[in-house]
Amino acid sequence: MYDPSAYCIPAWMEDFGICGIGEGWKLVEKGAIALESEYPINPSGGTLCTNAIGDTAMMRVAEAALQIRGDAGEHQVTREVKQALASGSVVPIGQTYFC
Repeated sequence: MYDPSAYCIPAWMEDFGICGIGEGWKLVEKGAIALESEYPINPSGGTLCTNAIGDTAMMRVAEAALQIRGDAGEHQVTREVKQALASGSVVPIGQTYFC
């Protein structure tokens, strides 16, 4: 998931219907987004630590593909991956669009 700030993951989880509104932080707090957890989110580290700003959205898509193929190496999710979700953002001057 696109995560330019720490608060984004809980908000995206809620927006994508993974949990109810106001519940995302609880899943993060209990560790439900870790590599070996129920919802492994950003196993490669996410936007905050892995890529330049210009390729953020494509890196999320590439990571999802690697996970499904089982080719993600040391950040491969510890269970079989059959589907994945990738999100990104394009930020023209003064506006934000979420995909």
